[in-house]
Amino acid sequence: MKIDFYKNNPVGFWNDTINILCENEAQNSIIIRNAMKFKNGEGADDWYCATVKDNNGGIIITAMCTPPWNVAIYGTGNNYNEEAVNFLVKELHNESCALHGVTGEKVLAGIFAEIYAKLTGKSSRVHVTLNAMQLDKLSDVNFAPGYLREITEDDLYFMPYWQKAFSEDCNLGSGNIAEIAENQKNQIGKNMLYIWSDKIPVSMAGLGHQRTNSAHIGRVYTPPFYRNKNYSTSCVWYLSKILLDRGNKFVSLFADADYPVSNKVYQKIGYRNVCLYQEIKFE
Repeated sequence: MKIDFYKNNPVGFWNDTINILCENEAQNSIIIRNAMKFKNGEGADDWYCATVKDNNGGIIITAMCTPPWNVAIYGTGNNYNEEAVNFLVKELHNESCALHGVTGEKVLAGIFAEIYAKLTGKSSRVHVTLNAMQLDKLSDVNFAPGYLREITEDDLYFMPYWQKAFSEDCNLGSGNIAEIAENQKNQIGKNMLYIWSDKIPVSMAGLGHQRTNSAHIGRVYTPPFYRNKNYSTSCVWYLSKILLDRGNKFVSLFADADYPVSNKVYQKIGYRNVCLYQEIKFE
């Protein structure tokens, strides 16, 4: 068993891992997104990626981190090789790699966190548990009044506050309104952020980074006053249709496993659970 780091070889990491990661693309969307950026020269100096390989050169575990975010891990074929996880944790620790937390399939992330806590004396806590969901075909639904449209500059007087509220609801931090507004302004006209409008804006959904065979939806948010009116259902259904019509084989998203309302909305649209995903923080 050996570990390979790809500090000066981001293309090598992409070539070594992409076929393995795409076997469960919806589950591995975070690693794929960052590997794509790394390959394209967008990585920072503190980014790191690694693979643990068996004696025949087969990849057992893939890991990637873009500090200050967690290290994201994937066990090939969703197998849980504790010996390989133990080896990975020790090697990352020996290399002084930033380990603020771990993100991955629930069982694998739990094994990693337990080993790391024993090695370092730190504690770990589950920050959030998510359902990785995938849609291949849309189901028939009852639509709310209104229509889907891209955001415009006129929407920037309220949209940053919606995204801030979304981040707080999802335990992603509060965010800076000015930075959010600038980011949203840069997305205007790029098919990135959408609003469901029923005479007035009532719901939003955004496109995450494009993957190899799929697209990812995020930032789904409806202000409390407009909930339970089918607005989120309609917004996500139509955005999913746009993404499928562009030629994506499927569309993916993450839903908070502890919030059954959103899970039911996505299942009604046609999404299905493919993985229980967990984010664990180290303290």
